[in-house]
Amino acid sequence: MQLIEIILFLTLLLLLSTIINHYVKAIPVSLIQVVFGCGLALIGNFSINLSTDWFLLLFIAPLLFNDGRRFPKDELWELRWPIFANAIILVFITMFFGGLLIYKLIPSMPLPVAFSLAAILSPTDPIAVESIAKKVRLPKNILHLVNGESLINDASGLIGFKYAIAATVYGAFSLKSAVGDFFYISIVGAIIGVVTMLVISLVRKWLYKNGLTNLVFNVVLQIVSPFVIYMLSEDVFHASGVIAVVTAGIVYHVNNTSTQSSSAELQLISEQAWNIIVYLLNGIVFLILGIELPFAMEAVINDMKFNTFQSIGYAVVTWLIILIIRIVWIILYEICHNLITTKKVGPIDIRTANIVGFSGVRGAITMAGILSIPLITVQNEAFPDRELVLFIASIVIVLSLLAAVIVLPLISKNDPVVSYNNDNHWSEEKARIYVLNYVIDDIKQMDRPDKHICNILIDQCELMIRQLSSIKPDELEKSIRSLAVEYEHQAVKKLVADKVVTSKEANAINYQINHRELKNLVAFNDFNLKLEFMSAIQTTKLWLFKQRSDKEQKLKIQKALIMVNDYTVQKLKEHGDSKVINSIVDEYTNLSLALRTRSLDYEKYYRIAKERELEAYRKGIQELLINDKISLKLASKLRQEVNYVENNELSTD
Repeated sequence: MQLIEIILFLTLLLLLSTIINHYVKAIPVSLIQVVFGCGLALIGNFSINLSTDWFLLLFIAPLLFNDGRRFPKDELWELRWPIFANAIILVFITMFFGGLLIYKLIPSMPLPVAFSLAAILSPTDPIAVESIAKKVRLPKNILHLVNGESLINDASGLIGFKYAIAATVYGAFSLKSAVGDFFYISIVGAIIGVVTMLVISLVRKWLYKNGLTNLVFNVVLQIVSPFVIYMLSEDVFHASGVIAVVTAGIVYHVNNTSTQSSSAELQLISEQAWNIIVYLLNGIVFLILGIELPFAMEAVINDMKFNTFQSIGYAVVTWLIILIIRIVWIILYEICHNLITTKKVGPIDIRTANIVGFSGVRGAITMAGILSIPLITVQNEAFPDRELVLFIASIVIVLSLLAAVIVLPLISKNDPVVSYNNDNHWSEEKARIYVLNYVIDDIKQMDRPDKHICNILIDQCELMIRQLSSIKPDELEKSIRSLAVEYEHQAVKKLVADKVVTSKEANAINYQINHRELKNLVAFNDFNLKLEFMSAIQTTKLWLFKQRSDKEQKLKIQKALIMVNDYTVQKLKEHGDSKVINSIVDEYTNLSLALRTRSLDYEKYYRIAKERELEAYRKGIQELLINDKISLKLASKLRQEVNYVENNELSTD
């Protein structure tokens, strides 16, 4: 299978895993992807020939740059000391003591290899942490600690991993040269990251100021940056590409906060682009993990050193070693912190230490590092126990995910739900309903002759309020609305039979009918496969047989729509007088009256009313923000949605 086919196939599996996770939320999407990968390897004998160099460049460079872009601030700054202690000191403690214990556990494994395994198992995964936090009631301070730690501990873990691998490959290790190299590659890597990112940012801003405002160019330039910085640091200066891309991400984040307002659209698009990249890279890494797991197990068994149960036992004990070191570290850190601040040991919170310990799940960075282990050493010998290291790391990743999903809900079930918002802030649903009611009140006050168009907008807002309030239409309303659509299509057929409109004009009318019904279904969170199919066919017909319409033909179609609505209203009234029927009749009546009063200029005045509606949306959002009813983040999200609607519905051809 060619490389492009492999990428497309893995992407399709990635999408399928997300769909399954949507319906089976109890299982993390990462585990689903691992299972898919195992299935490919076991059933389809699917394998991927990995190259160390491109794997590090392709996965580690963008993932760590993105971590730097999301560098913790604000509430995370309050936990800066425990975050940095966990991200740096704990990583090297885990590498040293974990490596020694793994070496004692597996005598055949060389000490540098044991150190490399412990080092790469040290970093926690930010994406995995966030996915777990969505399903588990983690205390706020613990989530901030673990999330902040996971954003910056990759660099320290990968540096320790790199030195341990180098000691194995070259067969020698000098502490003096290692310390010197450590400072060189760290400092030079950081300098390269800072300087290169500043240069790229300055060039981008200069080009932007001089008219090169193309959004695609600017986003692609940002995405390419970590790859260029990583290669520059590793290949040219022989420094740490890991530290270079992390510091570059931090510089980008800090340097960009002051200019967000001048390029808000660029910021929005670049964030979405990075979300897509991280989603693809993380998912593919877990799929590859699943693919490699059976082959690693087979290689371990064929090596005749270890049997299946022994290898699994090594993996389980290794996970326990890493977990226990983490929990003990948290307890010792708490004791030291209490001694420094209160001069007393104080009570030890074992439960909190366990929550922090089990929250430290491993993920993409660990797998990316393990898969980058070279196959041979400089002596042209096979890398010692490479398959066993890969197998143990894979099992530890899976165990950490499973343990977090199973254990964390049990030990943190009494904690309050994590919330980044003020406790007095409204929920998103409540805020949306308030804004919609604010819009309705504002539209009712419009002193214009377009009251029928305004009534159409009010009907749309009321439908959205029903959706947000989780008020489902009862069976009577469903049947009446379905019946009304049938009457509309009957009226169109009658107009064609009476030669009032042509079949092509009828298709345009039917398209508008179905489009309006689809919007109603969206408002009620409903779905109609037949209607979606018919709408797609009619859209295709309109595109294939599109004719240039003049004012006369446009007026003809508008009059036909009025006749369709009047026919529907007449047929609905035959079913009696009820609240549901009268409400639906009012909707059709408003549309007919709007078309009568603004036959040719309907679209123009609809746009004017829509602009007023969107202006009211923004005012309602601003009022909630000023009164501290919603967070700045939610206000920004709601405003972005208003901008999307404005671009989609009011943009000119």
